[in-house]
Amino acid sequence: MSVRWQSLIVGLACALAGCGGDASQMRFVENSTLAKPVHRKARAVVKTTLEEHFGTPLSSVAWLKLPVKYGRAEGKITAIEEQTLTVEFNAETADLTGFDAAEFAGTELLLISGANQGKSISLTSFNGTTKTFEMSSSEITPVVGDLFVTGGNVLRHGRKLYARHCQHCHGVSGDGDGPTAKYLNPRPRDYRQGKFKFTSTAGPAGKATRDDLRRIVAQGIPGTYMPAFVPMLKDGELAAIIEYVRWLAMRGEVEWQLLGQFKDEYASDRAKKEAKESGGKESEIEKQIDTQLKEFVKSGLSALVDEVAGDLTDKWTAAEEEGAAIIPEVARVADSPESRKRGKDLFYGKVANCVNCHGLAAKGNGAQTEDVAKNLRTGELYPTPGLFDDWDQPVKPRDLTRGIYRGGRRPIDIYRRITQGIKGTPMPGAPKTIKSDEIWDLVNYVLSIPFESPAPKAAPAHSIAGQSGEKGHAN
Repeated sequence: MSVRWQSLIVGLACALAGCGGDASQMRFVENSTLAKPVHRKARAVVKTTLEEHFGTPLSSVAWLKLPVKYGRAEGKITAIEEQTLTVEFNAETADLTGFDAAEFAGTELLLISGANQGKSISLTSFNGTTKTFEMSSSEITPVVGDLFVTGGNVLRHGRKLYARHCQHCHGVSGDGDGPTAKYLNPRPRDYRQGKFKFTSTAGPAGKATRDDLRRIVAQGIPGTYMPAFVPMLKDGELAAIIEYVRWLAMRGEVEWQLLGQFKDEYASDRAKKEAKESGGKESEIEKQIDTQLKEFVKSGLSALVDEVAGDLTDKWTAAEEEGAAIIPEVARVADSPESRKRGKDLFYGKVANCVNCHGLAAKGNGAQTEDVAKNLRTGELYPTPGLFDDWDQPVKPRDLTRGIYRGGRRPIDIYRRITQGIKGTPMPGAPKTIKSDEIWDLVNYVLSIPFESPAPKAAPAHSIAGQSGEKGHAN
């Protein structure tokens, strides 16, 4: 199935007030960290591929292969009069919110049967009462009985809401680098790795569920500048923003994986290195690179893109499946002095070893914060001691004495943080040897820490790094 057959153009023209700035300046920016080691011509291939499958901020593409609820509607053309198509929707097409004259300009109707199968018609409006589309001028002539798919209302609505409420922090591309981001600590989330710290799913590759994202958007993140958007946003608006954020994350992941594929064979300094090794001319090697890339675009790129999209689809879909969420094997152990004592023993013991990061007084200043860590992406040491996350931002272990838990303060939230860790950070999951009831003991102890009597003022025998006023992105 061709790319055009799998995609719909979603017009997103909007008023200046709804786009959070000058619409003419809105564009997706390249992931410079990943792109820098890649040859400029290979980077151009990635850019073109992303535009083909995702479009631009104001003319997005609904790539139907991805597990995004774009607002898709299918049906059949029942009558045609000049530029007006009367249609009948399939029974399963129930949600047509946003399908109206004001928001439908620029959207496509993709024909999926008949002589024009796989071709698209640009639309200017939709009348929900008469179930009619208005076509713009087109060389394609549909016929009565043609089947179609159209949509994008959810993506379009999510884009407008994102621009109004999220873009100034998280950026047009979802890179966490909006105009206000530099003033915030911790920095806003960069979605482009497809990683979200606080999820209900297991494993480092476990994606966030829609419910995970809904909880964050609705309730905010305590101790950060991420606010709660309920009751300001209603259920349908939350759903639209969540789908747009998922779409941005998937776009970033496609970019991430494609640049990673090109990095070795099409390195930025390849021509220079090969010329030095062979004694040849850089200009000739550049021509070879250009020829190889053109051949790859013709014969191999489509398969690679399908493979990347299939991998993403599997992972994001798996997160929504029954059994993906971490559910404790046993009910919560009753909170009691005995349970807290067992949890405290685990906290300070060698198996859980929470004290190594959170510190003897649980203030987030453990001995590991003194070490110089290695950047697992580059293989190089970070320039300063301390812990860093997958976005190369400094992180400080949670000061548990404050009683502020960014991933949620429900016992099940703390259970999941202890069990699986915090994605994208050095916070690991508990060792498999710790049983479910013991995790509950740890939960009970952690929740009791803010209410313990103050720790003795005498300093411990060995040095503990980090003071409470130290800057850093606490987990």
